[in-house]
Amino acid sequence: MIQAIRIDDRLLHGQVAYSWKAKFNYQAIVIADDEVDNDEMRKSIIKMAVPSGVKLAIKNINNAIELLNNPKLKSVNVFVIVSNPKSAFDILNGINEKTTLNIGGMMKKDGTREFSKAVFMSDDDISWLDKIYESGIDIDVRQTPNESNQDYKALRDKF
Repeated sequence: MIQAIRIDDRLLHGQVAYSWKAKFNYQAIVIADDEVDNDEMRKSIIKMAVPSGVKLAIKNINNAIELLNNPKLKSVNVFVIVSNPKSAFDILNGINEKTTLNIGGMMKKDGTREFSKAVFMSDDDISWLDKIYESGIDIDVRQTPNESNQDYKALRDKF
């Protein structure tokens, strides 16, 4: 069962691996990212951040959707991580279950502006999130589970 999908452009790092593990008690992490799927060095770095006893799959978006729809995963607590809102939209539209979307960290780069603490988005990113929000998916905006969830709609209105 998918516990949540998280958007974090760093994908898996200590904060994600351990703070969210305590909240969701996940047994597996699925990294869904077309670029990392083809980058052996980044895969190696990501593997170092996986908590002991947790399974890891790094897949492109289409293969991640196929894996997440596998009936064998229904009995496993899975945490899915993507790097951007478009990928989150694709995953959410491709899977057969409803889950929460957590917006974690997105670094500042050209064409983005601050959405919330440590989250910088482009207009294109926001349009994908709006589609997700309008589909009825709960959007949780916070870096760690210890922080208070910020209201997506209120942040969106300020953006």
